[in-house]
Amino acid sequence: MAGVNHWTRDQLLVALTLYSQIPFGRLHSKNSDIIHYAKLIGRTPSALAMKLVNFASLDPFIIESGRTGLKGASNADRAIWREMSEDTTSFQAQCEYALEKLEPPVIEMHDSEVHDYSGRERTTIVKARVDQQLFRKHVLEAYEYRCCLTELEEPSLLVASHIRPWSHAVEHRLNPSNGLCLSSLHDKAFDRGLISFNDDLEMLLSPQIKKLKSAIYIENFANYEGKKLRSPLKYSPDISQLKYHRNKIFIAE
Repeated sequence: MAGVNHWTRDQLLVALTLYSQIPFGRLHSKNSDIIHYAKLIGRTPSALAMKLVNFASLDPFIIESGRTGLKGASNADRAIWREMSEDTTSFQAQCEYALEKLEPPVIEMHDSEVHDYSGRERTTIVKARVDQQLFRKHVLEAYEYRCCLTELEEPSLLVASHIRPWSHAVEHRLNPSNGLCLSSLHDKAFDRGLISFNDDLEMLLSPQIKKLKSAIYIENFANYEGKKLRSPLKYSPDISQLKYHRNKIFIAE
């Protein structure tokens, strides 16, 4: 007879999706989202919170930052974590399907606990990309939820920017060293090649953006030219990826 406490695959998929959305410090049984989804999957909030902290014990970023999750990760927990890392596209589809079955057609996370991952808008968890959310979670934690250029500290205005774009190299997608925590404005400029960073992590301005003369340009860009990026707690920017950005994305002429 199977143990009644064994977690089903769908329950694990839901739990891991929640883990990808919720900051480490909010993995507790009083979190309203954990309470909400615990009820939907037939678990207590304490059991679901414990499962999330078990996942934290498998998370390389958490481990390397000196923090620890619980030590009770099961073989099933380890297997599903490996599966997520090995085939993110297929895994994402399975997470979405598991969530859709809970409360069709759409399940929304509550603003109260995950506003720093949703821009204070209601987030459709079914559409969440687990891989991208984990990347964001790791990059923002590495920079202590501050823009590494301007020091802006409002989470809803921060973006985990890929240095080498998401579509350019699958093997670098989830590496926090391929990420920078930037304000949404500077993320867009970085993505469009209007700014970049040299090997000393100092900001470069494209000749194209230097044509601007407005006070807004001066305040947000000219004043930061040559400024060195804030150092992260872990995962310093990969210099080879910055070179790629300067050579392939940055508008140098």
